[in-house]
Amino acid sequence: MSKSKYFVIIFFWVSQFVWAQTGNLKTFLDNAQSNSATVLSQGNLKEITNLQRNLIIAQNKGFQVEATSEILIAPYFNNNGNFIDITTSPSPDAYGYDVGITNGGLYSAQINVTKNILNQGLVDNLLLQNDLQNETNALTAADSSHTLTKNVTDTYIMAYQLQLKREFNHEILKDLEKRLKVVEVLVKRGVLMQSDYLLLQLDIEQKKLELQQLQIDFRTTLSQLNMQSGLSLIEVTELTPPDFEITTEPSTPFYQKKFENDSLQLKAEQLVFENKYKPQISLYANTGLNAVDTRNLDHTVGASAGLRVTVPIYDSKQKKINNLQSKLKYQNLGYYRTYNRQKLKTQKQNIQYQIEANQKSNELLEGILKKQESILEVYKGKMVQGQVSIIDYLKILQDYKINIYTKLQMQTNLWLLKNQYNYINW
Repeated sequence: MSKSKYFVIIFFWVSQFVWAQTGNLKTFLDNAQSNSATVLSQGNLKEITNLQRNLIIAQNKGFQVEATSEILIAPYFNNNGNFIDITTSPSPDAYGYDVGITNGGLYSAQINVTKNILNQGLVDNLLLQNDLQNETNALTAADSSHTLTKNVTDTYIMAYQLQLKREFNHEILKDLEKRLKVVEVLVKRGVLMQSDYLLLQLDIEQKKLELQQLQIDFRTTLSQLNMQSGLSLIEVTELTPPDFEITTEPSTPFYQKKFENDSLQLKAEQLVFENKYKPQISLYANTGLNAVDTRNLDHTVGASAGLRVTVPIYDSKQKKINNLQSKLKYQNLGYYRTYNRQKLKTQKQNIQYQIEANQKSNELLEGILKKQESILEVYKGKMVQGQVSIIDYLKILQDYKINIYTKLQMQTNLWLLKNQYNYINW
């Protein structure tokens, strides 16, 4: 095998290994969007509305052709001495349907052709409603995609927080194990008591247990992240920091887009409802066999054509009632738009305040942590000389750990706040 081929194989293997071991937010988001049933179905929904558009045109503008066939027998009883007779001239004493109604029967086989004409306005209203339904589907898909992004990002942030806690506890555990070796030497020299060694050993075991639980929580959250992204379980051992910024103000907020679409939907529904008040004009024609008597049947082949006009006159005020309903529905949309506008403004102000407060608290906590780190270094030095007890050292270490966890939670909250801001600011 040539060196170049060997190099390519190694590079591919290494890249696959690295990808399988590390993960970033963008990868999970891209996979979530690619595997989302809602996003994937949007293409089919669009195609369905396009086909519905063709169906509307075919139903209202195209020729409709159908074949009909009917045989009707209406016999007479006690007709001119016959118990049963099929005729168009029954005797006065015969029993049967009125000959003026049945003509004795019907023998028909026809092809019928109909076509609506002068109905472009009616078709335009139906097409408008269909196009707006397509826009509604697109808005629904966009909303689902946006919510999916928010949920995946939240889960990623929580997983990354657990990773940071795991790394911090791992470093603490390594340091304590080093301290344990020092304490063991001091116990042998009689500087510290055996109880100090046992106490530190117990704390190490507790840290190991906590580290194991953090690993379990990390794997559980990672599995949830994989499910949200539509992925099978991937052996990710490390996540990169969440990389996203606060989004800028959209030119048209989503609630406004939805209001505009819903308003147009109401208008389209009203127009479609009022289609039945438009004059309906249709041409029709037929040809075939149409007879009331089997005698001379071959001479009953013919054709006919006509024009049918339907003009609505009175509907018991249905149109007025529908108009009032549409006005009330539109008014309700306006209420929700006003509410959502104010709600969005208040939410954004509240999140911005929390972000600023979080950043100020983080600055104060940074100062406290630096002082605690200095104190820890001092205690480490004194502990080697047997000048401080293990209990005091572990207490200082526990206080430091609590503040580290607080800092991690503050950073997590900051990411979550930014993600929530991006979620509502669109």
